[in-house]
Amino acid sequence: LVGMHQRDISLAVMAPISRGSADKSCVSLMFNVDWGEEYIPSLLDILEEHGAAATFFPTGIWAKENSDLLKQIIARGHEVGNHGASHVHVERLPKEEFQAVIKDGEQMILEAAGVAPSKLFAPPYGEWSNSTVEYALEIGYQTILWTVDTVDWRRPAPETIWKRALAGAQPGALILMHPTEPTVEALPEIIAGLKEKGLTPVTVSELMH
Repeated sequence: LVGMHQRDISLAVMAPISRGSADKSCVSLMFNVDWGEEYIPSLLDILEEHGAAATFFPTGIWAKENSDLLKQIIARGHEVGNHGASHVHVERLPKEEFQAVIKDGEQMILEAAGVAPSKLFAPPYGEWSNSTVEYALEIGYQTILWTVDTVDWRRPAPETIWKRALAGAQPGALILMHPTEPTVEALPEIIAGLKEKGLTPVTVSELMH
């Protein structure tokens, strides 16, 4: 029993983070970015208009191809995390290959933006295992998932996106989105709805501390 209890503790430690601190009335808007750059200027304008901070998780390849846009995200006060070098399946990669996905992503973001990303890794496809969480921690990265998935990459009606976002919006929630046209249309409603609930959108790093 003692052995099992110890094992349970280690498994708990090796879980990804899917919620921030519930101690303060804040949530995080997260944007995983591997495409959809044409919608990012609109997203940035809406976030600025409403005084909301967000965390963007670009892939390294996207960062390399959209350096100016990435610099604009940072200049406008948002956090940049790491979505890996490219949008690959990571769950079963050997340790060295898995860590290379993160390290290469970090290097590509650094070269594109002039600053390194936060030590937050949003795994492509949301794939993880106890091993990948451990491998990420070994190189200083926390694995970040989400509390609420808007599934906006399927491009449903904007109303569907904001209703999903707000339905699960509690203190500490991580709300996952992507740069799509309906997301742009839904974002003002999401931020307004959060504020009605007394919730402030902050970066993931801020939510975790």
